[in-house]
Amino acid sequence: MNTKSILLAALALGLWLPQPTTIAAGIGAIENIPVVILFDRSFSMTGLLNGQPKIEIAKTAFRELAHRFHGQSVISVRFFAGGQNKQDDQANCIASEQTIPMGEVIDARAMELLVAGIRPLGRKTNITFALEQASKDLAAYERGKILLISDGVENCDNDPIGLAQSLAAKGIEIDTIGIGSPGQFSQLGRIAMAGSGEFQLADSAGALATAMGGAMPAAMSEPPVFSAPGSSMGAAALPPDSVTPMAPPASSGQAPGNLVPAVQAGPVQALTLEFDVVSEQPTEPVAIEVILDVSGSMAAKVQGERKMDLARSALHRAVRGLDSPAFVVGFRAYGFDNTVPKTPKDSCPNTVLLNAIETNQVASIRERVATLHPYGYTPIAKSLELAGADLLATDSSKQMIILISDGEETCGGDPVRVAEQLREMGIDVETHVIGFDLDKEQAEQMRAVANAGGGQYYDAKDAAALENALLSVIEVAQNKIDPTWLRAIRPVEGGASANTAVDLMPGTYTLTRYLDKGEQMYFRVNTKKAQYGVVRGLIQSRRLIRQGDEMVESDLGYSQYRISLLEMRGKKNRGRYIRLSGEPGSYGHVGYSDTSGDGFIFTISSNYDRVHKDALFNIEITEAGDKFQGTEATDDMQGEVISLAVGESIVGHLGDGDNADLFRVTMPKTPSSRVANRKVTLPKDGQALALNFKPEDDQFRYRLTVKAASGKRLGSKSARGEPVQLSIDNPGGRLEEVFIEIKSNNPGLESRFTAYTLTVGADNHE
Repeated sequence: MNTKSILLAALALGLWLPQPTTIAAGIGAIENIPVVILFDRSFSMTGLLNGQPKIEIAKTAFRELAHRFHGQSVISVRFFAGGQNKQDDQANCIASEQTIPMGEVIDARAMELLVAGIRPLGRKTNITFALEQASKDLAAYERGKILLISDGVENCDNDPIGLAQSLAAKGIEIDTIGIGSPGQFSQLGRIAMAGSGEFQLADSAGALATAMGGAMPAAMSEPPVFSAPGSSMGAAALPPDSVTPMAPPASSGQAPGNLVPAVQAGPVQALTLEFDVVSEQPTEPVAIEVILDVSGSMAAKVQGERKMDLARSALHRAVRGLDSPAFVVGFRAYGFDNTVPKTPKDSCPNTVLLNAIETNQVASIRERVATLHPYGYTPIAKSLELAGADLLATDSSKQMIILISDGEETCGGDPVRVAEQLREMGIDVETHVIGFDLDKEQAEQMRAVANAGGGQYYDAKDAAALENALLSVIEVAQNKIDPTWLRAIRPVEGGASANTAVDLMPGTYTLTRYLDKGEQMYFRVNTKKAQYGVVRGLIQSRRLIRQGDEMVESDLGYSQYRISLLEMRGKKNRGRYIRLSGEPGSYGHVGYSDTSGDGFIFTISSNYDRVHKDALFNIEITEAGDKFQGTEATDDMQGEVISLAVGESIVGHLGDGDNADLFRVTMPKTPSSRVANRKVTLPKDGQALALNFKPEDDQFRYRLTVKAASGKRLGSKSARGEPVQLSIDNPGGRLEEVFIEIKSNNPGLESRFTAYTLTVGADNHE
């Protein structure tokens, strides 16, 4: 018997499988040949693996790789095993959806939104059909690779192994990754062998990300790098062991670069729920109607391309974030009917609901948008009125309108009044408006529409801004999803005192039992010096009431509990806490910046009522970096202040436990200089110094102040989340240096922590 026959026999018996610890470098990196990722979304992916749902392991791995997918065009993603038809397994066995087509340039932020909406709901695992569809995606290429990720086996009475063998003969290699424990993946192993590929076993998000990363094109095989704050590709997606040292600040004596990180932003883990599923469908999805302007003005060009083409492309990518059973989505367009005369009388009535407000509409909406061409007038008011009627016909009480327009009303209507009337009808509808390439007067009207409609206005001057605006609105929609439709259950028992506090790792937890009024459970989080710990809480239940001898949830009463932080040394209460109360879905957080390396203790309790055992709390640890890196900006003008040169940007951190940063800027005497081999304009005598400050957290309150060496204040601005610009005049060139102070203005009980970018430049006004 040859080696391959022995391996096949062992696979059939489930005897030969690599252990999770064997994954070191993943499947061998390949050249830039196209790769189709097949992702299993069958219901079995809700099962637990090492205490965590397999679907969450997969989603975390995708998030860790999102920044490496960014900009790639030789990767396609296809979901399979998504069929939910209770009466028709034949239909379930041909359920496959291409979510990222081959050839499309991937945007990391859009991919993160796509992954966030994944729900495992399929009834059949149709591996063979998925392989067939993937091979069609690769039909235009001489060779390619399929990466199959699954936790199960084919159960649609087809032969994936035979198909894998025939595809390998055509130049399509098949790698497989099993999410689970050894002994259950003989079929996946045989598919990989027949497909001239490799099999890997993944029992954690890190192992899965490693295996996936190794199978990607060679251009993606390099280690990830940090990006500037605000970028969709950043440290947030990196595993802890991938952090690399960053350039020192200018004060270190080394030549400054264009972007000099003073501190290192560590990995930020999103809230991950390790749950047992108690319901497959949300009790009440969010209803959304997208309205697209296809009037004649959309034929004009921006950046050399028609606005319609740019809008079509932005919608095509952004609406993936709405592909979830938590949304019902409709699509309306106006001005596109070129079969009528181009007059107000004939064109103004042209506003049509092209896709009814239903689930699974994303693919159809993308197809509809592709057929539309700009032509007629702009009936915004009528479109909003009809959209309101469309939404009223749904059962959802959470409703949104997303209007994308490049002009103001041209059909005599009053869109501001219509938006007001929708709110006056007593429904929870928000009208969000994206103004594309609008002049000042047009933008003011569209801003008024959004304000009247209880929504937000987004000004988009180019293609990138348009797509970012769409992604931002979709994030607003995702925040409306009822977080209780998949209740998280992961019980832990805390200690009865600080001395018996139970150690917890980052993750999401509930309690083993309800707590009586005044009773506390103690938990310990072992952070290191310069790490930042956050404890988030979420209400998942109603108030507990006694019914006979049992505790049950009230139909009306609110549940509530408190998370309090304690310092390790002396167990002193720092006075930091968050009290959660309200409807299921109410949430909050409190944070702790570790300046000593002792970690912290927190308690779950209530002084007012019982605490439900399903009170959800999540622990997250991030690397603050300031003190750990030895480049913490001081808050004392007499201390060792970091110096910045004009033309530099610096990345820092500010927040809980580190509430002020100070920098020195020396005013140059020459009109120009070179910074990192780049010529920059420097402030001349009498010119102003321009400062630009941008926090990463859009809710972070802060004050930016500039002082002279004497301590005299030269200028100051306060803001909440928004970037600010500050110009400091230097009459007669008398200022030799100034000090820039950034202070946190957040209330004592509101934990806020943020990365920020400070840029020093010259204001060249005369």
